[in-house]
Amino acid sequence: MIVDISSNNGLIDFKQVKLSGVEKVVVRATMGFNTHDKMLITNANSVHAAGIPVLYYHFAYEHGDKESASDATIQANYFLDTIKQLPVAEDLVIDLEPKDAAGNDTTFNQQQFALWLQTFLDVVEHATGKQMIIYTYADYLNRHLLGNHSFGKYRLWIANYHSPTGTGTGYNPPLPKGWTKYYMWQYSQTGTVPGIKTHVDLSKLHSL
Repeated sequence: MIVDISSNNGLIDFKQVKLSGVEKVVVRATMGFNTHDKMLITNANSVHAAGIPVLYYHFAYEHGDKESASDATIQANYFLDTIKQLPVAEDLVIDLEPKDAAGNDTTFNQQQFALWLQTFLDVVEHATGKQMIIYTYADYLNRHLLGNHSFGKYRLWIANYHSPTGTGTGYNPPLPKGWTKYYMWQYSQTGTVPGIKTHVDLSKLHSL
């Protein structure tokens, strides 16, 4: 089981989280290019101290009024600058959802969106040597990427809550075009885990 957390989850007892069997914790680091999660330092250090592998994610705000590559570069560098003093992450994640800074869907066309995404991924990989994980919904990528895109080489963390809980076998969530399997599946937004007082997102790794 994997949980992803932010300041919305309040103060967390990560010793209890570890004892509950959580394998990894994904911590929200940054949003856009000028905001970091107010619990980031506390969460990152506490997860590390509890001996749980930590991942950091950036919540992307695609600013359609800016040139896409420039916007992506600014955000990627902000993410990198923010996490460089934190415990080393096992992996890094780009969170793509139908929102911009004002809460609206991106206004980038498919070519601009692809350039934005590839630029962000390249900047982070060049700086860290880590190939990022892409988190999103299938419908979001299907709407914003051309059918012949080349992003299928990146690991996919797919969100899908309108399906079995993921604890059984023989079911896989629908995937966006360009992917044949998921790396992680976020199957619930209302999970409960000892040590976390609020509902929390739950995910599982792909089982071959």
